[in-house]
Amino acid sequence: MIRVELNQSRLRGGQRIPRAVLERTLRATSRALGSPEATISVAFISPAQMRKLNKAWRGKDRVTDVLSFELDEGEVKGEVLMSYEQAVKQAKEVGHSTRDEIVFLLVHGILHVFGYDHERPVDKKKMFPLQEKILTSLDIDPRL
Repeated sequence: MIRVELNQSRLRGGQRIPRAVLERTLRATSRALGSPEATISVAFISPAQMRKLNKAWRGKDRVTDVLSFELDEGEVKGEVLMSYEQAVKQAKEVGHSTRDEIVFLLVHGILHVFGYDHERPVDKKKMFPLQEKILTSLDIDPRL
């Protein structure tokens, strides 16, 4: 089972991911990945921090929604960083809830931690169907 160390300290009240939603997302993602034993660090960071990291690691000088890093350091397999503000913006653009967008980004980020990618067409054919399967099982629009 995938476990997370979750830092939502910069979020307030209803912005936070409820534990039940988090657990359901982790169970569905774990099942789809073959039930690996892993811990992932998940944190919400500011748009300024996200932009800085996106520029440093991906060479893109803009805010992005989610960044993932494979670590494999001890018990922690990787790290997923999300921008709540970007999630809100994207949810409005697509027409679904911010919570669904955050779950979408969490699943997407976890798949990256487990080595999935979508930069090349051959990689997209592996990652996106798996992502769609997970999101559909969670009753979330898997729009790609």
